[in-house]
Amino acid sequence: MEFTAKRLAVAAVAAGVAVVAIGATVLAAAADPVAPEVVSVTPAEAGHENQGKYTAGDYVLNVHEPAEDGDGITTAIGPHTTYYSKSRHGTGVLEFSVGSDDDPPVVFSYPAPAAGQGVDCVASGTEAAPRVWCETKR
Repeated sequence: MEFTAKRLAVAAVAAGVAVVAIGATVLAAAADPVAPEVVSVTPAEAGHENQGKYTAGDYVLNVHEPAEDGDGITTAIGPHTTYYSKSRHGTGVLEFSVGSDDDPPVVFSYPAPAAGQGVDCVASGTEAAPRVWCETKR
């Protein structure tokens, strides 16, 4: 295969388009700090309706749930542990942070479920690069 000026130009344009698309995706994600709500028609697990279910990965996962009074409750969940929240969710967002620092930065936010709904969140990745995924249960 011979590399001609035309093939190199086409490859350069394609690479430029890819870089612009990736950059736009990163900027769009950074502009909205709250993850979009993912809604499942699958009901919550039996005995855990209207509750939050949080599963930690290989690190301590801190979950801050809003409350009716506005303050909210933060719970630290140990590595490889599943925690069921029995508290009522207020309005606002669930905030997730990582580690055992006194005030770790928020790494993920998700809309708090409405009354009558539950939420299922799973953390993965590493403490340095955590990933949290949530789904609202009807």
